[in-house]
Amino acid sequence: MRSRQTLPTGRTGDPWIPHRSTSVLLLSSSSEVQGAAGRVCAAAAVELLVMHGLEQAVARWDDVAAVLIDATGTMTGLDGWRGPLVVVGLATDAVLAWQQAEQLGADRVAILPESAPWLANYLSCLRSPVSGAGVVGVVGGCGGVGASTLAAALAVSAVKRGVRTLLVDGDPWGGGMGWLLAADEAPGLHWPELLRASGAINPEQLAASLPYFAGLAVLSWNTDTPGSNVPFGLAQLGEQGPTAVGEVMRAARGAYGLVVVDIGRTPDTFASLARHCDGIGVLVPGRARAVVAAASVVGALPLKPAVAIVRGPLQEGVDAATVAAAVDLPLVGTMPRLRGAAEVMGSQQLLELVRRRPMRRLVTNVLKWMAGDDTRDADRQSSSSMVGGGR
Repeated sequence: MRSRQTLPTGRTGDPWIPHRSTSVLLLSSSSEVQGAAGRVCAAAAVELLVMHGLEQAVARWDDVAAVLIDATGTMTGLDGWRGPLVVVGLATDAVLAWQQAEQLGADRVAILPESAPWLANYLSCLRSPVSGAGVVGVVGGCGGVGASTLAAALAVSAVKRGVRTLLVDGDPWGGGMGWLLAADEAPGLHWPELLRASGAINPEQLAASLPYFAGLAVLSWNTDTPGSNVPFGLAQLGEQGPTAVGEVMRAARGAYGLVVVDIGRTPDTFASLARHCDGIGVLVPGRARAVVAAASVVGALPLKPAVAIVRGPLQEGVDAATVAAAVDLPLVGTMPRLRGAAEVMGSQQLLELVRRRPMRRLVTNVLKWMAGDDTRDADRQSSSSMVGGGR
C-alpha cells in the first residue's frame, strides 16, 4: 500500500502562494505558444517565466503561482508541483491539450486565443492571493458507515467555532446534502448550475449564491426534480469535468476558511474532488469485512495525506489502533455508534449531535490534524475507550 505523508504544520507554506511579485511559469519551446501566453500574462499583470525543460523549472517551484504546460510538449516528473496546473495550446492542438491534461492530472485547459480572456482573469486572481481554505475530505470505507453525518458534523462544528465554512456534497446520487440537513428548500445554487458555468468563478459571488443552513454554506445536488442531476453528474461531464470542478473548488478556497467535502465512493469523485483535498479522513468500521473494503478504498484514493477514523462498535478484542493499522493509516479518532442520529439529521437539530462528547472529541482531533497539531495523545484515549464496542 502506498505510504502517505502527514500534513505540514500550518498552511502558509504551500508552494502555490507567491512569495514576491506574482510569476507564472510556462514550459514550452514553441514561439507561438510563448507569444500567446505572454500576451495573456501582460493583460493579467503577472510576470511570465519561460523555460524549456523540467530541470530548470523544479528549482523555481517556490517562486511561481502557477505552471502552464504546452499541449504539444512531452512532460513527466511534475509530481513535485502542487499548485495550479494549466495546459495551454493553440486551436490546432485542442485534442492534444485535453490528452495532456488527462495524463498530467491538470484541472484546467486553455485553448488560445479563444480562452485568453478566461486565462487572463484566472491568472489575475493570483496577484493578491491568500493562504486559502483548508480542504478536508471525508470518505466511507464502505457504504452506510456515516461519512455524510461526519462531514456535516465537522462543518457545523467549524461554524460554531467562528470559521466560515462550506460543506460540499460529492455524490450526485446520494439524495442531496441539503436534504440531509433539512435545508433543501433554502434558496441558492447547486452543483448542476455551477457546472454549467464557463470561465472563472469569483469567490465572493460563489459564497453569495449558495444555500445556507445555520450559518453553514452547502453545495449540494438538486433533490426537488427527479432525475435533475442525471445530465450533470460528475461522470457525465466528460473531458471538461476536471476543469469545471476545479474552478468551483478554487473559488471555494478563496471564499471560506474551511471546506469539508463529503467525497462519495466512486472513481469519478476520487478523481474530480478528492484530488483537491489537503487531507482525507477515511471512516473505517471495526468489522473484518469492512476493514478489507476500506483498504481497497484507501488504495484507490489520490496520494494525499490521510488518516483513519474508526467507527464503533468494535468487535470483541479489537481496538481502534488495530483497525487503523490494518488499513495502513494513522489513527486520528473514533466515531461511536450514534443513537438517534437519523432523527437528528432530518430535523434541523444537527447541533444536538455535535454537542455529544464523543463527537466533540472526534471533531477536535480532525480539526487539529488539519491544522498540523499532534493528536496522538487523544488517539490513545479514544482507542482505549472504544475497546469492546463502547458507544
